[in-house]
Amino acid sequence: MPATVITSEDVEFGVLQETGILLSSFSRSVQSDKATVTDALGDTVAVAYYNKTATISFDGAVNGAGTYNLATVLTLLNDTNGFGISGGVVVCESVAEKSGSGVFKTISVTATQYPELSE
Repeated sequence: MPATVITSEDVEFGVLQETGILLSSFSRSVQSDKATVTDALGDTVAVAYYNKTATISFDGAVNGAGTYNLATVLTLLNDTNGFGISGGVVVCESVAEKSGSGVFKTISVTATQYPELSE
């Protein structure tokens, strides 16, 4: 059952479920490489940011047939736009599965979003 959220602010609650996983968390971190130029005094006089990517991680209980294979392009339901990066492709970098006695099977996925690539 979805939560009822009462607020006067524009806030988000919860996450969208991905195929085959009941998500317990979803995170996206945007980063880039950086080059600087310094003058004769060692002061930075120019900065260039390039090769922007986003690292995406999510985990949760397995509830179906999600296809999370290493080095494949993922189609995600959660938002992969914002903070200077949108579009491109999301490539699966690692998958970890965990199960045990008396607990639900879980899966953790890490992926990288490359905004300049396309399928």
